[in-house]
Amino acid sequence: MQYALFDKPAATIYDLPRPVERDGEGRLRSTIGDEGLYGQSCQVLDDGGPMVQVRTFYGYPGYVRREDLRFVTEEALRAYLAAPAVMAARAADLLESPQVAGVRLLTVGRGARLRLAALPAGEEKPAGWTKVLLADGRAAWVWDKSLEPLCWEEDAVFTQREGLPFDDALASALGVGAGGLVRHALDRWHGGSEAAFRRAVCETARKYLGVQYRWGGKAWDGVDCSGLVSNVYMQNGVLIYRNARIEPGWPMHAIARSQAQPGDALYFPGHIALYLGQGMYIHSTGAAASGGVVLNSLDPASTFYRADLDEKLTAVGTIF
Repeated sequence: MQYALFDKPAATIYDLPRPVERDGEGRLRSTIGDEGLYGQSCQVLDDGGPMVQVRTFYGYPGYVRREDLRFVTEEALRAYLAAPAVMAARAADLLESPQVAGVRLLTVGRGARLRLAALPAGEEKPAGWTKVLLADGRAAWVWDKSLEPLCWEEDAVFTQREGLPFDDALASALGVGAGGLVRHALDRWHGGSEAAFRRAVCETARKYLGVQYRWGGKAWDGVDCSGLVSNVYMQNGVLIYRNARIEPGWPMHAIARSQAQPGDALYFPGHIALYLGQGMYIHSTGAAASGGVVLNSLDPASTFYRADLDEKLTAVGTIF
């Protein structure tokens, strides 16, 4: 098996080995299905051409332009994933030196994986700055305020294979039962508390308010409905299915609408939202009136109510 890191702030993952196709009316449309965020990993399934076939660490298959990937050996990737790392919390400039006038090496966005760099003996950490490593090993400096703890596992990148449910692949890599993955995430990052996880997911989702809608997007500057929900779950330690449906083999199952709690997912035909409680939900919508991440409500008495979605709600999904 070959492996790679996404080497662009947001590398486009296409559903087909070509970036565009024509629709039924002859118009060109993008085949984008997802985005791989900087420093995250994937399996390389076929690298025989300019479009490389990959499968992300959270189980999404697709095609990526060769120049958007940094190929690594299994040994190198295991060392990379084992190194202390942080997540970019917002659009963040990576600078050559810890000063506002430093030379900018790269700008990454929320969700990028950055390894922490050790300081030379005797060197003190500059106030307000953290030293990190780029995917190619170069050192860079970033504002402390631009970082958050990294709270997800990429170990399934080594164990995924055709026909094996994603839950089983990740559980095998972590040495836990598939039914214990959620508990593992709660214990590691949320003090074992379901309530803490639910609060964290809702808080993370709100950080995307106002971001524009982008078909297949998952980045800080453009996100689609399932990109938003799967991304906020990932940033809180749980990897769910990337697209807008409940898929066997990932940790999400349907419950009654009356049982919905904050942090659960709301499913509509071809659309997904995150429930915030008291009837409110957050989602990324391509509707002309908003075209981005907004708040709406299931309560007909609310000014945020959208009858068209309320009437089409097909399922509530939970990982608990």
